[in-house]
Amino acid sequence: MNRFITSMVCSLAISMGGCSLFMARESTYLLTAENLATQTDVRDHLGQPHRASALPNGEALWVYEIRDLEPMSQSSWSTLGSWCDEYRLRFDRGGILRQWSHASYLHGGELMPATCDGRLGVQKPAL
Repeated sequence: MNRFITSMVCSLAISMGGCSLFMARESTYLLTAENLATQTDVRDHLGQPHRASALPNGEALWVYEIRDLEPMSQSSWSTLGSWCDEYRLRFDRGGILRQWSHASYLHGGELMPATCDGRLGVQKPAL
């Protein structure tokens, strides 16, 4: 029985470690920062947000846009388009990160689109 528990714990650790290889750096950080990090902590890790706004209830909304060419493309001439990952972070009145979301869009034919949303691109499932 003890050997079974050890093998289950090892399997779980390996599978969780494998998932982190495919998760974006920003997502990995935000998973650990939710309900703990302050606005200063987030800015130190992710830099200045693309947009920041105050919500009517006194909370803050920060939006980050991370853009990149299609993975595995050799140059801007050989790519299908570009990816744009959008992170929306909500901070409470005290400046603590309470909620975040991630959306990823493929913009075919456009290398660096003006907007990072579904109006121009196709959304893919995000981690």
